[in-house]
Amino acid sequence: MEQGPGSLSSAGQIDIQAGLDKYVSDIIVATDLQDKIIYWNKAAEKFYGIPVGQAVGQPFRSLIQYEFSETTGEEVERSFREKGFWDGETINVSTTGKKSYLISSIRYIRDEQEKITGIMVVNKDITENKLAQQERQLAEAQLRAYSEQITNILDSITDGFFVLDRNFRVALWNHEAERITRLSATEMVGQAIREKLPELVDIDTYRSFQKAFSKKMTVTLEQYNDRSDRWLEMSVYPSEQGLFAYFKDVTIRKKQEAMLALEKKVLEQNSNKKTSLKVILNNFLKGIEKIFPGMYCSVLTLDEDGISVRHLAAPGLPTIYAHAIDGLPIGSEAGSCGTAMYRKEKVIVSDIETDPLWAGARDLALKFGLRACWSFPVVNAGGEVMAAFAVYYNAAKSPTPLELDIVERAASLVTTIIENKRAEKELSISNERYMLATKATNDAIWDRDLHTGLYFWGEGFYHLFGYKPAPKIRTRKFWEMHVHPDDRVRVLKNIDRFMRRKDKGLWLEEYRFKKADGRYALISDKGFLVFGKDGRLMRMVGSMQDITEKREMEKRLLKRELNKQKIIAQAMVDAQEKERAEIGKELHDNINQILSTTKLYLELAKNDNKERMNLIARSAENIHEAIHEIRNISRSLVPASIGDLGLLDSISDLVESVRTTRAIHVEFYPVGKFDEKISDKEKLMLFRIIQEQVNNVLKHSGAKNLIIELLLEETENRIELNITDDGKGFDPEKVKGKKGLGLSNIMSRADLFGGKVMIKSSPGRGCQLRVLVPIQDAPADTPPWLSPAADGKAQHNL
Repeated sequence: MEQGPGSLSSAGQIDIQAGLDKYVSDIIVATDLQDKIIYWNKAAEKFYGIPVGQAVGQPFRSLIQYEFSETTGEEVERSFREKGFWDGETINVSTTGKKSYLISSIRYIRDEQEKITGIMVVNKDITENKLAQQERQLAEAQLRAYSEQITNILDSITDGFFVLDRNFRVALWNHEAERITRLSATEMVGQAIREKLPELVDIDTYRSFQKAFSKKMTVTLEQYNDRSDRWLEMSVYPSEQGLFAYFKDVTIRKKQEAMLALEKKVLEQNSNKKTSLKVILNNFLKGIEKIFPGMYCSVLTLDEDGISVRHLAAPGLPTIYAHAIDGLPIGSEAGSCGTAMYRKEKVIVSDIETDPLWAGARDLALKFGLRACWSFPVVNAGGEVMAAFAVYYNAAKSPTPLELDIVERAASLVTTIIENKRAEKELSISNERYMLATKATNDAIWDRDLHTGLYFWGEGFYHLFGYKPAPKIRTRKFWEMHVHPDDRVRVLKNIDRFMRRKDKGLWLEEYRFKKADGRYALISDKGFLVFGKDGRLMRMVGSMQDITEKREMEKRLLKRELNKQKIIAQAMVDAQEKERAEIGKELHDNINQILSTTKLYLELAKNDNKERMNLIARSAENIHEAIHEIRNISRSLVPASIGDLGLLDSISDLVESVRTTRAIHVEFYPVGKFDEKISDKEKLMLFRIIQEQVNNVLKHSGAKNLIIELLLEETENRIELNITDDGKGFDPEKVKGKKGLGLSNIMSRADLFGGKVMIKSSPGRGCQLRVLVPIQDAPADTPPWLSPAADGKAQHNL
């Protein structure tokens, strides 16, 4: 009878029992319909660890523990009943709890009459394969989780990331790569990167990819795309399957680095005094325009008038436009720069075409394609506007945070550059004035740094003391060691005390200083302290003056003055002696004879009655004559008329007394109110000079005419006296070496009042005596009219 797929015949059972143990490795177990084991092959003994003798006759379900891995027991029984067989996976659980995985096939056992007599189970041990599969599945699951994690990480990092296969086709493209390139992973995965994205992978980059893959080396590179004005930094790593790469947009960093390098370069140029402000700013603005394509920079300065702008630098702007805005006024609505200067604040104009601030210059700007302008005022530390820094664009545009930061940064540097250049110019002018001052003076200007102790010496130092510039000369030790040993302790003590007290006055010392030739010069040294803003001592500045000759001259002048005073005193003594001699002579030759005769007359009158009255009368006449002579002598010494009558009347009286002698014709011409303007001492001095010169003329000149001129010149604060005669004259040069007593007296008297005596004479041409005396309350300085050539004629100073 033909068997169905779900049963075995009894004969088949016998055959299996006879041959399978020898040839089959599958686990075969058979039970009767009461679930008792009737067959247990060698493989079952080995797998379950139960000998056949112990297994046969035992209930299968009590001996063996099993589970269905993919279904339930109810589903198996239903399928077995319906189909007569079941194939599937079971799990055997040992007494120790160990699980084994089996492929099971369950069939009915039928006899020859097709009657079911039992059940046979054939099991194949698949535990190793199952465990391997589970491990593989676990590994795959872990790999999937890891892959998802990596993908999430790659999508979350800030760098763009992509993976290329061996043919440089994109296998992975993260979110940041999508953002940077604006291409999605869907568009990129599977595509040849060189063909799909030539902007990212140019020919040089592609060669770097090939190098990294072929030589199994890491490659790092930077690339700039001028069309997008963007810098990318890329690191490429090789793998067996291809390449993976990180890349990021470093445009901001590269531009900031470029700005930093440009600023450094510009500051170096700014430190060079030979480089002009215009050149520095043009270089700076060109550099900015190169870093930021499409940006056009400009610097306008505020004119000295404080109301108009002046073009300074704008290398990228049209020249015609730059010149057109030169001289425009600033104001509350004067474009971007003029308004920024006026308001002292930044002015952002995003659209010149519509902004009211550009109403006055809109057409000019639009003519040259300028649509946006942002301006920042350049203000110095004192709050004064110096200039404006501006950037232009050809399209309407508002600044990004980066652009705003860059423009503010550039404006700050422009402020520094302009301020430094102006300070440099002022300092240069100041130094030039200082150096000219040091050259113009004979003083040794010095400047000592109190922190380093070093000296700066002006040119006067080297000129005065004969030293040549050298490093050692700049030290304090050099100065100290060249102060005379006898003065050193005193000078150092005083200057140190001056600095300790932070004295704000003037330090002044006189000491001897050693010159290059070994001689000592007497110097006057003075200086003052210079303080910083914080009150700390910074420097001490001063000057050394060589007063050696001055002191020697003072000694000579003093000696000369003493000698002069001696001469004057001697002249006065001589004059007094002369006067005494003349008085003595007058008394002896005249009055003494008169009085002696009178005495004789009176003695005779005592004894001669007859002639007594006549003798007494003669004695009375003689006494009257003696009184008259004594009065003449008294008048010649101290004329009472100066105090009583005044100077002019006293001189007139003197002139009249000379006229009465008929020896010479005299005329007197006074001009001015002398008695109101000059003192009694000056009046007496003038009278004595006139009296002395009149006597000289009477005794020595043989003149027939004498003119006396006395002028009071109030505008020039002086008295002028001229005494002119037509006598025989003399040679002033010969008389100069042997001054007569009369002329000495005249000069001594004039000199006591600061006056000057000049005489003009020659043999046969008479003589003119000219005396110039300052009025007593006139300034002490010598007036120009005291010069020997004051009247423009040849004069001789006796």
